[in-house]
Amino acid sequence: MKHKRVVTKKYTTQAAILAKKKGVLREWVQEFLLSEGNEGLARALRDEEATMIEIAEVPLSLLRKIDGPEEKPHERQPLGKWEERVSRLEEVVKNGEPLPPLIVTDFWKPLEIVDGNHRHEAMTRNGVERYWTIFFLRDPHHLKLVRDHIE
Repeated sequence: MKHKRVVTKKYTTQAAILAKKKGVLREWVQEFLLSEGNEGLARALRDEEATMIEIAEVPLSLLRKIDGPEEKPHERQPLGKWEERVSRLEEVVKNGEPLPPLIVTDFWKPLEIVDGNHRHEAMTRNGVERYWTIFFLRDPHHLKLVRDHIE
């Protein structure tokens, strides 16, 4: 039996946008990551200083994937496991179901997707060009780059 992950309304892009409006986006991200069992990233994003924490719809091509079966990503994943997860998410995208925003930082390398590499790949395969992304940034160059791509 295939595992189907259900995204609750609590962790959709709309919920993240509302959290930003209320001034609690950082807390929303913490709660989301902890709900996913990603304590390490939650801790890193809590402890690192960010000049800007923002949610914006940006081109997916602007972002750097760090997980996958390729040689380049920081976290190389076996092709079978990668394809299984991406294939499930491709169906979610095709069905128009809500997905959480991507999470990107420049803490370690420029504009790295630290959460959402599988979502990014599934959307790219479905022809999605722009998607909502939460940024934790501190480099002024990256701040400007992101702002230049916000419509």
